[in-house]
Amino acid sequence: MEKQKSITINLVANGIKTLMTVIFPIITFPYASRVLGTVGIGKVNYASSIISYFSLVAALGISTYAVREGARIRDDKQKFNKFAKEMLHINLCTTLISYIFLLIFLNLPVLSGYKKLLVILSAGIVFTTIGMEWLFIIKEEYSYITKRAVLFQFISLVLLFLLVKTKDDYYWYAALTVISSGGSALLNLWHSRKFVNWKQKCKCDYRKHLKPILLIFGTSVASSIYTTMDTTMIGALDGDSATGIYTAAVKINTVVSTLISTISATILPRVSYYIGNNLREEYEKLLKTSVDILFMVSIPASIGMICTSDILILLFSGEEFLGGSLAAKILSVRVIVGAINRVLAYQICTPYKKDREVLISTVCGAVFNLIANSVLIPVWGVTGASIATLFSEIVVFIVLTKYSSKIVNTQKLYRRAPGYTAISLSFFVVRSIVENLMDSSVLILVFTVIICAFIYFGVLFAIKDPYLEEYKNKFIKKIRLKNEKR
Repeated sequence: MEKQKSITINLVANGIKTLMTVIFPIITFPYASRVLGTVGIGKVNYASSIISYFSLVAALGISTYAVREGARIRDDKQKFNKFAKEMLHINLCTTLISYIFLLIFLNLPVLSGYKKLLVILSAGIVFTTIGMEWLFIIKEEYSYITKRAVLFQFISLVLLFLLVKTKDDYYWYAALTVISSGGSALLNLWHSRKFVNWKQKCKCDYRKHLKPILLIFGTSVASSIYTTMDTTMIGALDGDSATGIYTAAVKINTVVSTLISTISATILPRVSYYIGNNLREEYEKLLKTSVDILFMVSIPASIGMICTSDILILLFSGEEFLGGSLAAKILSVRVIVGAINRVLAYQICTPYKKDREVLISTVCGAVFNLIANSVLIPVWGVTGASIATLFSEIVVFIVLTKYSSKIVNTQKLYRRAPGYTAISLSFFVVRSIVENLMDSSVLILVFTVIICAFIYFGVLFAIKDPYLEEYKNKFIKKIRLKNEKR
């Protein structure tokens, strides 16, 4: 049996990697949005939303399935070796099918102005396949993943400032979005030999994987509809400029959501391992801890963004994008609901192989999103799209709760949420006071964030929050041990 890696170390390593993923767009988007403008940003993001559907076909739910099933057998080298080969072979086939579909769609008149962008962005599809990120997640190689990601993000950042200098450089901007994934994929392919003997021959059995993979694929398609259909429909119904404005609103929330999703993503292989090895008590303890920490982070983050989204858009995108301010506030609520949904789907239903139930819940959200976007975008534009997206997430939450409650007592998971919410509501008072004392947007943002963070964690320490107390005691213990050794 492989030695279990520390969950805390995994969270820290994956958190750093995700933080870099967050910091990268914070640095690049303000620069790119000012250079390329709403039209240039809108073109790239519209093309990206189109490519995301072909990426779904190539991915086919393989990553989620591979992590869940691979984590159960990762201690058995022979079984794992065979399993990894089966996953890669299936993924290569789906990637080929995806490119065939893309070649057909490139001939559609509606995409004539986006052909070059679509071809550039499509390179990310094959890079994702050969990168086999799922392999390193199964093995909980988060330190390696983090080092590799930081390296190629830094390279992309340098190239951005060198190559994107005018409004016509949006092709370079699109290319840079796939450079980091390309470099990461090649490194992964080389590093994968540590875990899989690709030369060893074995009899592969693909059929047994297809049904669960297709169920997860259906979920991915439906999920994509209510996460990217808003951008696609705004581009079609309201033009490139509106898409650029909406992108600015979405970027702020995506940055935080991506960081928060680290918790669920990091824990999935471990909960699958516990369930696969009949360790129910360990599973329930880890689930409760992860949900509490998720609320501790997501609730203040969501309320904090509602308080400061207008300043964030102004500072990071410019006045041209301020039309998305209200949309950003609405989407901020989605951060909390989305975090809960990831727990219900990927820490409860998916490890227990409830793929059909996750698919049903996601389809419900997708259908609602499609109808709501069709009605609200023509009336309220980007604000309508944000409302449709938020309520789609709520629909998914309602259906997922119905299924998850049959596995665990979901009501117990939410007991600490009201406390975190009550503390976070003080942020509105802080923003109002700071705004009355200062004129500079930068100073208002900085002091609001610092004071709110101080109040939030100060209250948690004062009431002796069990998780902060635990980490504080661990830290003090380590300091004492170091001093004793001296």
